[in-house]
Amino acid sequence: TKSKISSDIPKTSYVPGTTSVELGQVFPGFLTQIMREGFNEFGKTMRGYMTNDAILHAPESRTSSPVRIPRDNETLEHVQIKGLYPCGEGAGYAGGIISAAIDGEKCALKIAEVLK
Repeated sequence: TKSKISSDIPKTSYVPGTTSVELGQVFPGFLTQIMREGFNEFGKTMRGYMTNDAILHAPESRTSSPVRIPRDNETLEHVQIKGLYPCGEGAGYAGGIISAAIDGEKCALKIAEVLK
């Protein structure tokens, strides 16, 4: 994670396009350092995370929760705690805002079934 601006960035599906900038131009120094350390840690455990093809579109990256709270596949309820419905990215069932919203909706529908 060197402080360097890429001259050749990969194509992306992001409609406005991308521009290469040094993190310090966008974020304060303390945050830039924390992000660099975090990228290095992710790179140690998530194969393929740190590559020349990686693009940081915003402060949110495409990573998932390192934990997964267990739930029943049919009811979506926690396997041991009745009335608890683990869902979304933090519970390990999504990898971004859209999949988290979809998982949240699925859990809400299951809860609605129970409350009928």
